[in-house]
Amino acid sequence: MNALAYRYRAKLILKVPLEGDTGIVRLDKKTMEYLGLKKGDKVEITASFWSVRGTYVIATVDTLPHEDEGQGIIRLSKDKLEDGNFRPGDKVIVSKA
Repeated sequence: MNALAYRYRAKLILKVPLEGDTGIVRLDKKTMEYLGLKKGDKVEITASFWSVRGTYVIATVDTLPHEDEGQGIIRLSKDKLEDGNFRPGDKVIVSKA
């Protein structure tokens, strides 16, 4: 990728992870399309604001359940929430890794 190329990003709100998810991030279909992602791709998730606890994680993309579509949310697995020091309700930025 060209260093000057624009990286598309999406700003979303973290919701409670789904039971049993490990190492994944769940995005809706429109967000995946906007970012040029497909199931299995890697994304970077960062805090949308500077903070002491803010860091980033890399996770594998999966789809949200149908009932979550179009709500502007992201579901990050519990292990990745802890790795990134995120909490449900945080606003995050998602970009292709």
